[in-house]
Parts: sequence; structure tokens; C-alpha cells
Amino acid sequence: MAKELYRNIWLRLPTALLIAASIVIILFIQSIMLLVLVMLMACALLLIEWGKLSDTKMDLLQIMFCITSMVCMLYFESIFISAFLYLAMSFWLIYSFFLITQNSLSLKMITFNNNYLGIFLMLSFLFSIIALVTYVDFLGINNFFILFLLIFITALIDVAAYLIGNLIGKTPLFPKISPNKTLEGLLGGIAAALIFLAVIYHYSLISQILLMLLVLVIPFSFVGDCLESQLKRTHGIKDSGALLPGHGGIWDRLDSHMAVIPIFAALSFLLI
Repeated sequence: MAKELYRNIWLRLPTALLIAASIVIILFIQSIMLLVLVMLMACALLLIEWGKLSDTKMDLLQIMFCITSMVCMLYFESIFISAFLYLAMSFWLIYSFFLITQNSLSLKMITFNNNYLGIFLMLSFLFSIIALVTYVDFLGINNFFILFLLIFITALIDVAAYLIGNLIGKTPLFPKISPNKTLEGLLGGIAAALIFLAVIYHYSLISQILLMLLVLVIPFSFVGDCLESQLKRTHGIKDSGALLPGHGGIWDRLDSHMAVIPIFAALSFLLI
């Protein structure tokens, strides 16, 4: 078990370091134009990957849904984005309920063949990034720093859950969706995130309201991961793609972020 874990870590490490370095550079530059350009490229890759996995081709209505949403975002700006993100948050809350009650497999809409779902998740991710760096005022705290914290905490949870789950995990959480996810991994990921947040709050790097929001979105890192696992399990595949060595596809790498960041952005509109 230990040898397999070390082998997987070394396989994942180069790609993880490259991704991390790229994110840090983009956020350090603090260029909204550059960030949006990178996000548009990532979203294009997400849709291409989804299209390859889906057994149904994108039709005109689905393309119009995507284009119309983008146009409304540009025209109505924060009003449309906030409404769209509230809808995204509702989706994740409903899915979380079905997940906790072990009934998520009854949601037949959760499939790669549902192209509307792929477009909706991609758009909510894109809009949440735009909202966080453009429309939300974090009361003197740098917006790019907040985005960095979200990305870092989500990655930290993923890494801690993976390591602890592989080392001591024995209690399956959702065996019908992902037999490898364990209660021990879940608690380890949450503990790692809470310790990190306690440290940065102690040094006054974030406010009390931001601490509360970040704590609230921690569980959704696992929810996003579980949604991706359900998509792959119902489609009979291990990874969403092979673009990222050791990590799979773009959806594999962004699954947790696509739940955490939209929900955080929606809560920010409501509470800040």
C-alpha cells in the first residue's frame, strides 16, 4: 500500500507543481484580462472534454444556452452573475442532500450525456471567478488573494484527504459512487483546512466574515469530488481524460473547485 502511494505521489507531483506554479504566477500578476483569458481557455477545454465523453452531440439549443448566458453576463453584469450563482448554489445544496441520504444515483440528470449540466457547471465556474475578482468587495482584502486562498484550500483538502484516506482510511463514505473515499480521508481533509484557516486568521490575514465563509464551503470540496466520481461511475470510466499526467482530465482536476468557488462567490454576494 505504501509503495503504491509513493508511486502515485511521484507520478502526480510534476504536473501538480507545474499547475501550482502557473496559478501562483497568474494570481501574482493580478491581471483581470489575463485571468479571464486563461479561464476561457480552461472552459473551452472543459467543454471539449465533456463533448468527447458525452454520447449526445451538442445541439443548437445547448449552444444557444451557452452563448445567451455569456451575453447576459456581459450585458447585465453582477445582476445576472449573482442570480446564476444562486442557482448554482441551489444545485449543489440539492445534490448534497441526495448525496448525504445515499440517493444521489437516483438523479438521472447527473450524467455526461446531459450536455446542459456540463455547460451549467462550466459557466457557474467561469462566472464565479469573474465575480470574485471584479464585483465582490472584500473590505480591503485583495480579491486575488481570496481567489488564491480558495484554490489553495481546496487543493489542500484534496491532498490531505488522499494521503490520510490511503494511509488509514477504512470506513467507506459513498461506496456506490466511490469506494475509495473514506470517512478518515474526509475528516483529515477538513482538519487540514481548518488548521490552515486558524493560522491565517490568527495572523489577521482574513476577517471573521471571510473565515466563516471559507469554513462553510470546506465540505463542498468533497461534494464536487463526489459529483465527478458519480459522473465517471455511471459512464464506466476511471478518468475524464488524459491531458494531465497522473491527474486524468480537466474535469478530474477542477471537480472540487467547481463546487467550492461558485458557492463561495454566491455566499459573498449574499453576506458581504
